[in-house]
Order: sequence, then structure tokens, then C-alpha cells
Amino acid sequence: MAIPALPKQPNKSLIDGIRCLQEVLSHPAPIGVGQVAKELGLETTRVHRILRTLAASGMLRWTEKRKYAAGPAVPVLATQTMHASGFYKAIKPLSELHRDLNMITAMGVLWNRSVSYLYHADPGQPLEQAIGSFDIWPATVSGLGVALLALESDDSIRQLYADHPMPKFDSIDQLLDKLAEVRECGYAQHDNTLALSINDNFQAAIGFSSPNIGPKTAHKYLPRLMQCKEAILAELGSAEASAKTGKHQRTNPPP
Repeated sequence: MAIPALPKQPNKSLIDGIRCLQEVLSHPAPIGVGQVAKELGLETTRVHRILRTLAASGMLRWTEKRKYAAGPAVPVLATQTMHASGFYKAIKPLSELHRDLNMITAMGVLWNRSVSYLYHADPGQPLEQAIGSFDIWPATVSGLGVALLALESDDSIRQLYADHPMPKFDSIDQLLDKLAEVRECGYAQHDNTLALSINDNFQAAIGFSSPNIGPKTAHKYLPRLMQCKEAILAELGSAEASAKTGKHQRTNPPP
């Protein structure tokens, strides 16, 4: 999952537009033009034009207090993304893992220096409350984040964290040592969390957390986590095979 290099002539307007959209969506409350510009280091006038364009497209909406928030097109894009990524196929194996362990279980994806949790369930929490219920966290404080960062090269990690904080790590070398350890053993044991990545096609990590998990006990729980990973890969493979044979097409119209 190496960070892709920009093309020789990147579309800067598109890149800035995506950055502005993500900045607005990362805040739980509406955010103003000035704050977005400050966070991204862009000119206020440029951000103003971008946000107005995104609002016109439906991706954002302009509030009565002259701030921006998620627009009506965002849930549509989110639904399409979840189906395209295969996330829904991972729900059954994750729910079985959660039922068997009754620990905190989670699935997340990495973007820049943060982990976005697609699924996060506390012990006893119903499945419908676990999907999309958790916030975005710095990757270096998350076991899932560390597992995903380990897929990157050392050069990519140095570039990613240049002049940026690394919570829980005192230096870039300390972080790189941790990632080397993860690559060697094939999983991440970070604080009380055990996590591992799925694969390059399904760029997510799964894991669970409990006070009982530590460096000396992680191996006891690893087989169950590996079993969940293999079940997710089997579900994804089945979905891909169905798509190739056309079995995914609807036979009845939706309600």
C-alpha cells in the first residue's frame, strides 16, 4: 500500500478540492472558510471558491452561520464507496469475531496520518451501533494504524511525518523501529491492541483490544484474528467471482 507518486503534471485544483472536502468532513460541526484555509495552508480566496463549488455540486452545504458542512451527496458517495470497497462483505466475519471474544473489535483504513474507523464495537454493543460510530484517530496511537503504517516504506513514513507530531513516539526512528517489528512478525501489538492488515486490494486493518493483550499474550489471540482475516478474504473473493459471472445483477426492483 505504498503512497502513490504524483503524476508529472498533477491537477492541483482537484487535489486542493479533495483536501478541502476532507477537512470539512473531518469536523463534527460546520467549519468556516478561514479555518479550512488555516488548517490546509491555502489562500482564503482559493478555499472560498473551492467550497462554493463543492456546495454547488451537493458535496457540501452552506449553513445559516456561513459555514460549511456535509452535503446531500456525501451519503451517496459513502454508500457507493462502501459497496465498491467490499466493506459490507467484512461485516459477518467481524461480527462473529466480536461475538466469540466479547472484546473491543474494529476495522479501520489509513488516510495520511489518521485512521478512520469503519467499524468499532465495544463488548456487548449491537452491530448496528458499531458501523461508522467511531471518530478519526492519529495512526500512531492506534494498533490498526500501526499495522497499516507498516505497509509503507521507511522513506514514505519519513515523508509522511516530516514536521508532523507522532503521538506515543518520541522520534521518527522509534516509529520506524516499531514498524520494522510489525513487518517481521506480521502483526501489530500496540498497547492493548492486536491488529493486522488485510491485503493491498482491501486496504484495511482489523483488530481487537483488551487489557489481557500484551507482548507475552498476543500469540494466544493471533490465530482467531487470522481466521477472521481469511474469512473476510473468502467473502471478498466470493463477491468478485459473482461480479464476474453477473450474479450481482438484481432480479427484482428495490423497494
